[in-house]
Amino acid sequence: MNPVATPRGEHETRVKALRERLAAEDLAALIVLDHLSIRYLTGFTGSAGVVVVLPEEMVLFSDFRYRTQAREQAPQARFIEVEGEVSDPLGTVLAEVDGRVGVEKDHLTVLQWERFEPKLRAKETLLVGGLVQDLRRIKSVEEIRAISEACRLTVAVMDRVREIGVVGRSERDVALDLEMWARRHGSDVVPFAYIVAWGPNGAKPHAVAGDAIIGDNGLLVVDIGTTIDGYASDMTRTFATGEVGSECRRAFDVTLEAQEAARGFAGPGSRCSEVDRVARDIIEAHGLGGRFKHGLGHGVGLDVHEAPTLSHRSEDVLKQGMVVTIEPGVYLEGACGVRIEDTVVVTDRGVEVLTPYERGFTIVS
Repeated sequence: MNPVATPRGEHETRVKALRERLAAEDLAALIVLDHLSIRYLTGFTGSAGVVVVLPEEMVLFSDFRYRTQAREQAPQARFIEVEGEVSDPLGTVLAEVDGRVGVEKDHLTVLQWERFEPKLRAKETLLVGGLVQDLRRIKSVEEIRAISEACRLTVAVMDRVREIGVVGRSERDVALDLEMWARRHGSDVVPFAYIVAWGPNGAKPHAVAGDAIIGDNGLLVVDIGTTIDGYASDMTRTFATGEVGSECRRAFDVTLEAQEAARGFAGPGSRCSEVDRVARDIIEAHGLGGRFKHGLGHGVGLDVHEAPTLSHRSEDVLKQGMVVTIEPGVYLEGACGVRIEDTVVVTDRGVEVLTPYERGFTIVS
């Protein structure tokens, strides 16, 4: 599937909003290093580049490999082809800037700063974080379209678990089967390595699909996503391969109850910490609080893990247009794990599930 270009006017709206943020922070310019934020502002999808947002223009620095691509994807940015280090022409571009220059610290390496700093000595600089990422929290209609398409494809991939036969195969083999099907049916590069975790491996929240053979009468955690036009999706279901022990079945039922309650509670104006608390209280009430240690969810967009964060420490508040996951889990070390995850979009009245798929106790063979 060929990427669908974001309408040019949308990039202009984003840059205008960023300039308003810069003015509020008393910044005259911003050096953007995160390649996803560069894509968000310009449309440029290359893996090497730096953008400088100035009061009247944007400048995109990259090398000869991206000469044509930059001009096609980011016509609104002035392209400067760099033969050496990006830092070489940086001072010249910023020479006429009157005011403080912000430098994105979230993706700044020590090596980059060592190269940038001599070129910026004539300017007052400030290391800043989250300016573009904050804008990315609220998705436009076009962004929600892309995420929704990715979610629809992810649901179709998940349905393959019931069709391909998993018992007797390795986790790795099943994960590869699902990923190949996703790519063949329209996904860009998948947003993360698929998790297919059988039995005790399911008790590892970030398990790696390996050589373990999927057997009968246990739980299988499947965590997958796809990417459409650069936008990701994220979804987890836990399947059974037959009858399971009482503790693992209880873990499943409690996780499902917690996930349904959190989805029902979430909506515009909800504090992310309170949404997390709804799910966590249920799990704790069943004596399994110590088995759920990660946050309830995260934002989804150009990055599969971005702001806002749903956790007990989060200070974020859900707003209409945000896309987040809701994914409680219970992990019984040495026995099994359960996670049930949906990607949802916050609407004016609650949340809309973008990954509608059976969540109940489902047996696969």
